[in-house]
Formats: sequence, structure tokens, C-alpha cells
Amino acid sequence: MSDTDHAALPEPDEFEEDFEEEEWPYFPDPFHAGRGDAMTLVERRIRVLIGEIMEKTNWWNKVRDDSIVANWRKEFVEQDAERVRKFWPENSEPAPTVPDDPQEIVDMWNRTWRIRRKPVREGSPWPKKPITKVQLNYAFDWLRCLADQRDADRGIEASHIPKVYQAYNIVPTDLRDALIRGAALLESVPEAQKDWHPGSDGLVLDLVHPSLYCFRLGKSLAKHPDTRSLYAPTIQQYIEQRRDLTGHYMPEIDHKAPCFSIQHQWLPTDFSVSEAGEVASLSYINNLHPDEHKPLYQTLSGILEQFVPLWERVLGDLKKPQRPLLEIDPYRWYDQGPRRSTPEPAEEAFLAQHTSSPHLAGRAFWHIYSLWDEKNEPFIPEPSAFTPPTKEFYSLLGRDIQVIVKMANIVLTPENPSYPGGSWHVEGMLNERIVATGIYYYDSCNISESHLSFRQGFHEEKLKYQQSDDKGYFQVYGLDGNGGPLNQELGSVKTNEGKCLVFPNILQHRVSPFQLEDLSKPGHRKILAFFLVDPAMTVLSTSVVPPQQLDWYMRETASLPGMRTLPQELLDIITDELRRDGAITLEQAKEEREKLMQERSNFVTVHNDQMFEHEWNMCEH
Repeated sequence: MSDTDHAALPEPDEFEEDFEEEEWPYFPDPFHAGRGDAMTLVERRIRVLIGEIMEKTNWWNKVRDDSIVANWRKEFVEQDAERVRKFWPENSEPAPTVPDDPQEIVDMWNRTWRIRRKPVREGSPWPKKPITKVQLNYAFDWLRCLADQRDADRGIEASHIPKVYQAYNIVPTDLRDALIRGAALLESVPEAQKDWHPGSDGLVLDLVHPSLYCFRLGKSLAKHPDTRSLYAPTIQQYIEQRRDLTGHYMPEIDHKAPCFSIQHQWLPTDFSVSEAGEVASLSYINNLHPDEHKPLYQTLSGILEQFVPLWERVLGDLKKPQRPLLEIDPYRWYDQGPRRSTPEPAEEAFLAQHTSSPHLAGRAFWHIYSLWDEKNEPFIPEPSAFTPPTKEFYSLLGRDIQVIVKMANIVLTPENPSYPGGSWHVEGMLNERIVATGIYYYDSCNISESHLSFRQGFHEEKLKYQQSDDKGYFQVYGLDGNGGPLNQELGSVKTNEGKCLVFPNILQHRVSPFQLEDLSKPGHRKILAFFLVDPAMTVLSTSVVPPQQLDWYMRETASLPGMRTLPQELLDIITDELRRDGAITLEQAKEEREKLMQERSNFVTVHNDQMFEHEWNMCEH
């Protein structure tokens, strides 16, 4: 990666503005140092139970039926026992009988230590002890609360993953049908004109994608904020227009990860949201001609309208995140552990009994102490009685929002029958300042079940722990403090046809693999994605950046009276003038897209390595 691919953002003291950090008005993003709190495995288990129940038909009513709940409790206890057995195979191994002879102690240790230290674990991290009645009660109290908070009219509900919301069939049938018709117009082009996403092996068909005809810093034209005349902003002018990139009140940015591009930006569309919640586009949608696809514009605005109340919930959670279910002090969690009931081995007494070979006796005692220390497990308390969390909505009514639009199809055939899944990533870079994503899975045919998975990262300096207590952190949080990555997988949600799903951009997400159900027939999954720009700020949008599609202008020019009779020389002059005004050909746009994709591929790799998969070694504390 070249040094010119990304900008080193200005240091806060380069600016005269003097803001306090608490005045930071923007929503959390995945590019700054602060991250969420670690989730205990006990909480994760409770959330997994909740998620499995919420996938059941009519769960919000069934959760109030005591007989059904009794069966669910029994089923989950059995499933939990199997998960505990698979992830903690050492639980079923009998405690070793320690011989008296030092040589036998050393031999025993050498035979068994690899098995004890590196057991073969199956599945995701799971609590070491079986689920308790208190935890089950908490889970079903929480489920009943989620049923109460569920928007029955629109089907909006919180998922089992923090800050992730979903709704089935919130989009009216007429809007879905209109979307399918509008997508069909984009799909029905000659094969040579279909825009298969680069690197997708002919699996992903882009209908509307923000990487094509993106804003090119220093090249693309925009309306000047003061004069409204067109100009090509330099990188310095671009940064100076972004209050979130300047000033003393800017939180620390993790400069280890390149998060800001000096080359490109996806272009959002400005939409108005009325006090009644009605949505209308205020500018063109990039890569969607406003005249040729006028009905689709109305359809997209109507569907976006359904996402507003979902996003308001996500934004409210970001403004006031819930505390973890269990908050345990890592400096005291051994105070009530089982080791305290067993006296610590006495080294002097043991060595005094075995004086013939002091070195061997010393090794043997170290093994005895290690076996005793293995019993040293952190005490994990039961959750307190469930209390309904206070929910806050962040209202988007009566304001303008900026949204990046994407439409894409995953197309499977008998010759190419499977989709391998995606990579862990967040959406966009700091340039776009995407705060939340909304996805509408509007059409699926002949494909197997698929999921969208989520994970969160942590900042090492914000974790409290005792040096070298990798065992404690692994048992409590499932985090490997001996060189493991600083992230937690939070689970996944099904992505069935008809579902609308929203989630914050501080969580990474990944599409799971899926394939054709009937291998003799084709299949597809079609999605509409909306990327919401932080509503507390404004980025360059299609309101100030004229369309860059040269063919749009040429078609408009050709429709003018007399243009068809112009000599080619004059048409060439017109084309050259349009290019000087920032318009580019499709081939040029695709070349620029290749640069953008390479840049963002590098970004995803480094962002993962430095901020979501950073190796954690507790011994370096």
C-alpha cells in the first residue's frame, strides 16, 4: 500500500478551534479508539437462547404460554449441556490422582499436560458451567419484555444482538412489487452491459453501486459552499469542510489503521423526512437516472420511509448504549473461586520430604502447584432480577438525511451453484461517515438458508485485567489473552425473504455462505441496501456534486433539436467540454472503481488487523 493511498488526518492542535471532547456531537463509528464493552459468555448464552426463540413463528405470543415455555426451557437445557461438553471437554475428565514420588509426578505431568492445556474445542466460546435456573428465568423475562416492546403494527423488533433490529413484511406488497419491476428494468440490459461486480466470479450483479462514478477528490466538481460555483476541491479544502475532521474536540483516531481516503468518496443522496415520517429524495441517486427510472425513485423513497423507525432505534441505542448484563471485577473474581477451599501446597514441606534429588523435587512441586492452580476459576455471579431497559429513540422526523443506495443480486446457476460468503467488514471509510446500515432482502429464490453474522472489537487499553490471567478472561469472556484476537462474535440473524434488517456500523458483519437448494435450477438473492450517513453532520452529496455520467449528458444533448445534424467535429467539442466539467465515460468510471476497490480492500485488511483482529497478549500488560 502506498503512502499516498490514505491521508494522515490533521492533528487537533493545527486548528484554532478549541472544543471540549464532551462536545463531540457525532455518533460512534468504527474508526476511533473507543469501542464497546466485552460481553460475558453467560450473557452471550442468554442472547443465543433469545435469538433461537425469536426465529420461531409467532414467538411473541408463544412466549406467554407456560406449557410452550416449559418445553423450550427443557430443550435449551439439553442443547446447552451438549455445547458445554463440546467446548469444555476437560469438564468430563477426572481430576488426576497425584502420586507421592517426584519422578512419577513429573511423568504423569508429561503424559497429560498437552491434553489439559490444549483441549480440542468445538463450536463458539461457551460458558464452562451449565445454564442455571436463574439464567433461564432471566432469558424468558427478557423475551417477554421484547414481546411487549415489539411494534406489532409494523413488526419491528429488537434482535438478540445488541443494537440490531429487524422487521418482517414491513414493506407493503405494492412497494415490493414496484421494486421488483424497477429492478427488472436495470437487469434487462444486454449481457455485455451487465455490471458483474469485479472479483465476484460472475456471482454478484451490481444494479446500483456507489463505487461506480464515485467522487474523485481533486477531480470531481462540486458546488462551492460559499459561491455555489463549481470547483474541484483539494484534499485540504475537503477536510476543512468536515468539522468532524478538524478541531480540538476530535476524539483520538487510531492512526494505526488507515481510515480516511484522499482519493475517493461514495456519494449519498439527500432525502427529506417530514414530521409525519414521509420520505422524498432531494437529489439524484448516483448511478440511477432520475428520468429513466422515475418510478423507481418513488419506490425507493417509499421503502426508505419504512427504515426510518428502525434506524431511530439503532441511533437511540448508540446514544445511550445498555450496560452489559454482568459486570465483573477481574481483580476480584478469584476471591470466591473453588481453589480457596483447598489449601495451597506447601513448598518447604514438600522439598523437606524429598531431599535426595532437590532439582527433581522442585520440578515435581511446580507440577503439583500447577494442578492446584488449575482449580482457580473466576467466580461468575448470577444476573440480577431482570428489569426492562430504558429505550430512547433518536428522531429523524422533520430533518434531512443522507443515504447511500446500493442494489445488488447474487445469482447462482447449476454451473456456479454456491456463494462462498463474504469477509468481515464495516461499510465505507471515514469519508462517508456511515453510522448504520439497512438491508431489505426483497427477493430470494431456490437458495439455502443464509445468515448475517456480527462481531465487535475492543480497545486493549480499555480492558481491565490481571497480568497473564488468560484463563480467567477466556472463561468469563471467551477472549484469548495469549495471542488471540481482540473481538467477540455476537451471533447471527437469518436473512430470509421479506426481512428488513438494520445495524450500527460499529459492528463488523459478514455474509454466510449459501447455495442452490435444487442444483438443477438457477437461484438468486436480491437486496436493497441503504447506508445512513451520521445525521449529526453533512458530507458531500449529489445535492452539490453534479452527475459524472458522460452518457447521461450525451443522451440529453442528442435529444435537443438540431443536435443530430451537427458535424462530428462539433459533437467532439461538446464532449470535450463536458469532460472538462467533470463528466467521465463508463470505462473511466470502471478504472476509477478498480482504484477505489483496491484501496478499500487494503483498508479492510489493515482495519481488521489493527482494530478487530489485533493480537492480545496479557503478559505484556
